[in-house]
Amino acid sequence: MSPGRLLAPERRVVPFVGRAAEQASLAEWCTGPEPVAVRLVSGPRGVGKTRLAREAANHMAHAGWTCLNVPDGAEPRALAAVPDGAPALLVVDDAELRGPGLAELLRAAARGRNGALRVLLVAPGVGPWFNRLTATDLGVRALLEPARAGEDLAAAVLPGQVDARLVSALVEPYADALGLTAPQVSVASVPGGARMLDLQAAALCAVMRAQARQRQGVLPVDVSDALDELLEHERWTWFRSAEEAGLLGEAGFAPEAMDGLVAAATLTGVRTPDAAENLVRRVAAVVPGVRPGAEAGVGRWLLDLDPHRALPGRLVDPHLLAELTDIPELLRACLAGAAAPSARRAALRTAGIVVERLDGRSEDLGAALDQLGAAVAVLPEDHDVLRSVAGVLPRPSLALGELRAEVTLRTLAATPRDDTARRAETLRDVGIALGEVGRATDAEPYEREAVALFRELAESDPHRFRPRLAALLANMGATYSDQGRPEEALRCEEEAVALLRIVAADHPGVVTLDLTMAVSNLAVTFAELGQPLAALAPSREAVGLWRELAGGNPGRFTSHLALSLMNVARRLLELDRGEEALEPAAESLEIRRRLAAADPDEHLSDLGDSLQAMGSVLSDQGRNEEALRHIEDAVGIRRRTAQENPGWYLPDLAYSLRALGTQLSDLGRRDEGLELQQEAVEVQRRLAAENPGRYVPELAEALSGLGVTHSRLDLSQEALNVEREATRTWRELVESDPHRYRPRLAQSLTNLSSIFAVLKLGDEAVEPASEAVALLRELVTENAAKYGPRLAEALRTLALALHDQERFDEAGRARAEAEELAGARRA
Repeated sequence: MSPGRLLAPERRVVPFVGRAAEQASLAEWCTGPEPVAVRLVSGPRGVGKTRLAREAANHMAHAGWTCLNVPDGAEPRALAAVPDGAPALLVVDDAELRGPGLAELLRAAARGRNGALRVLLVAPGVGPWFNRLTATDLGVRALLEPARAGEDLAAAVLPGQVDARLVSALVEPYADALGLTAPQVSVASVPGGARMLDLQAAALCAVMRAQARQRQGVLPVDVSDALDELLEHERWTWFRSAEEAGLLGEAGFAPEAMDGLVAAATLTGVRTPDAAENLVRRVAAVVPGVRPGAEAGVGRWLLDLDPHRALPGRLVDPHLLAELTDIPELLRACLAGAAAPSARRAALRTAGIVVERLDGRSEDLGAALDQLGAAVAVLPEDHDVLRSVAGVLPRPSLALGELRAEVTLRTLAATPRDDTARRAETLRDVGIALGEVGRATDAEPYEREAVALFRELAESDPHRFRPRLAALLANMGATYSDQGRPEEALRCEEEAVALLRIVAADHPGVVTLDLTMAVSNLAVTFAELGQPLAALAPSREAVGLWRELAGGNPGRFTSHLALSLMNVARRLLELDRGEEALEPAAESLEIRRRLAAADPDEHLSDLGDSLQAMGSVLSDQGRNEEALRHIEDAVGIRRRTAQENPGWYLPDLAYSLRALGTQLSDLGRRDEGLELQQEAVEVQRRLAAENPGRYVPELAEALSGLGVTHSRLDLSQEALNVEREATRTWRELVESDPHRYRPRLAQSLTNLSSIFAVLKLGDEAVEPASEAVALLRELVTENAAKYGPRLAEALRTLALALHDQERFDEAGRARAEAEELAGARRA
């Protein structure tokens, strides 16, 4: 008998252990007053999600409920199988892998029925697949939003779990199932507690080892390699089953072909004799040893094994990945000419293997990514197939961003033009995917078309499409912002917030997440427009909203809370309220350190942002050595992320290089600072060439910073060259947006005048200083507290230039005005 099959949750070989709180919560949810409700059981593979769901169904069945496990493809017919008036619990396992039928089931559930209805979804976590379901309509969204708030299952099933005790307790039921005597075991545990599947595998390995060696006494078992050991037992079972079926050798296949054949069945999940026979025929071309004429018999053997469904993925997927890697042609042979369902299952399987390895702890992530790319490349051009694959790719992700963009573009090409709703949704998906890999300019036309289509749809059906239009407008605002077009971004985001406030008033709690994200984006755009005071109120509102969401679901919303806290710190810093900025900056950094330690693929770049922000706050408070350490750490992270995804993270690297260069220069390490600032300028030149609207202002900032460092190193001619370029750039920007860029032009002119003075070019120093003073006089009328000190600085610079030209009276008046401004500030 296959030992791996004993791990299947439906067999219930071992008693259900622990999870008392989760069981009680599910029972309470089932018997609650709501006529229809949906819940999500989520967590990593192997923690016991499916077993928990089945135990809940078993409990409710004993209470008289109709409980059904809904197979893939049977979703639209599921409700028809429930007797009218009977309370029902429908369990949908692997919900993230389902096709459009799941949305149909949820729409039908939202319409209600005669009798209580509960739908229990089982999946690794909330992702694009879940967000698409919430966009189905407001009725479905109302059902799903409470499900979003659930926590992922922890690995430990008992408080203070001791792995060794659990393994010892699980040995006896496995021994009973195999008709053996239970051995005594000594268990090496995984630090922090192992997943339930690993513990069960360790117990089963101990029984198998005792049977094979007929040993007495205590058997050592290592939980960390139990699945690897069990896989070897499983391979022996495959060999014996093929031998018993008379398929080894001339009648079927050579022993060395076995692993490749089983991998092919694991990948494709073939379900019919014809499909299995055709699979063997294709695989035989790249796996030597399959005898001509034996394809049908070998296919039936693979159907009986059924490794795709009968064995846990964490057990058999390493075998699949190894075979795909060792036989490069195997994947293409499996999928060449395969039916769309098999191709879809293969891509979803390889995607699951990759996602399992994104924590950075597996050495075979690169091989898994290669196989996923190959599986996606041979997918049929079918809208539903491609969209379901894109739905399981996590976002944001350093490793998978470009692949997700590619899949969404192919999905769009396969979308019928006359299906307005599906086309609008797919256009939105393309825009989001392209934006997440730094291709904001490419994303814009797709989002524009999507907005136009959603406007049409919202006019005819506002209940269903107004929330989708609002969410898309918010995303369109982010795209405009990424292109350096904050005015257009602001219009989109203000409309999005207004629409969502209407929906929220009519349907409380249904669009809380969308509203929170839209308010967050609005705050960021005000900041980009140089309006930190206008940005502060929505920034603080966003913190409150994210904190409320994170209180209900820390695992899913804490990262957003960290971002929002960082933004509040930045706004306070821009308003010269650096002391107030310390608390939100520190909280943001603490959260992101914790998140990045647990999942670097998703959160490492965010940690770089918070380190950078904390460095800026500390520098503002004069804590320069502390600031330097934070900024150095930020640069290290951003070099790594920019290497993996330059389109998205290169701007962050440029910013951090400039900040670190400035910090080193301020601390007297000017040669080091100069080198970093020169690198920052080169990166900004590259970015500005690709996207002038977005990155020319950052280039001008970098040039000015480099000019200051040149001046400190007495490289006055070099300083003059870069500051002249900066001044020209700011002047061009002022023509397009005077309100936003006049302060920076004034500062650049002041710097330029100082450099002329050092070079003994006093006649040329007067004009830029005079222009800076004139600009700052205008700005002081708008905000005296902010621009008064800058005007005083410019007046002192002008006074020095006039004095060098022996224009003593004018110099005296400028100096006196500067002192008057300084005295007023001290008062």
